[in-house]
Amino acid sequence: MEEGILRWVTYLSPSGGGQRVGALDDGDVMGSPGPEGLGELLDGGHEAMEAAYARAVDGAIEIIVEPEARMCAPVTPTALVPVRAGDREFEIHPELVRGVDDAVLPEARTACVGVAALAGGDGPASAYTPACLWLDAAGHAVQLSLGPVLTTADEVAGRTVELSTSVDDLENGRGLIAPGHGWLTSGPGRVRALLPVTTPALEENDELFVDAGDLGTFEVRVGSQV
Repeated sequence: MEEGILRWVTYLSPSGGGQRVGALDDGDVMGSPGPEGLGELLDGGHEAMEAAYARAVDGAIEIIVEPEARMCAPVTPTALVPVRAGDREFEIHPELVRGVDDAVLPEARTACVGVAALAGGDGPASAYTPACLWLDAAGHAVQLSLGPVLTTADEVAGRTVELSTSVDDLENGRGLIAPGHGWLTSGPGRVRALLPVTTPALEENDELFVDAGDLGTFEVRVGSQV
């Protein structure tokens, strides 16, 4: 682990089937021995997260190679999630929030991609994770995918996050985002998302690859019933 930089996931544990917090360490998911979710850890501030990270790495309850872990949304919102996609604003119901390994509804036709900030003990943007809002053909929001990795704010402090999307290795979207943008660092909500990249229309079974720079990558299939 680089000093000060903590990377986390929430994954579906193969032993028991429930959600568990994991610390990322050298390509492995180290299952946290504690019962806390990432929301609770964020509330404790950076020092508490560092201590929890060390406990997970030193005393992992299970170890999974990262590509084999079934990722959930890093946190489960309990209130509406404010989202700005281009010049449109949405309030996404918590029931529409999913992880990137969850099925994408077949009616999804456009992806709006960017970054979500998560509030915690260190302020309104204590950590960041990639975000993807799925719209149907009429432009209505049908799903918000978060994750897979949650990164503490130290990783992107003072940097611009570069974003790109592609299907079949053909780029179909590119943009930049400043983690210190006012939309992410002020206003209500534990989770707030700013999505500057919008893809062209997608078809069912298209595999969308999202590269969020320092915040990681993921790939999802439209209509995938994983």
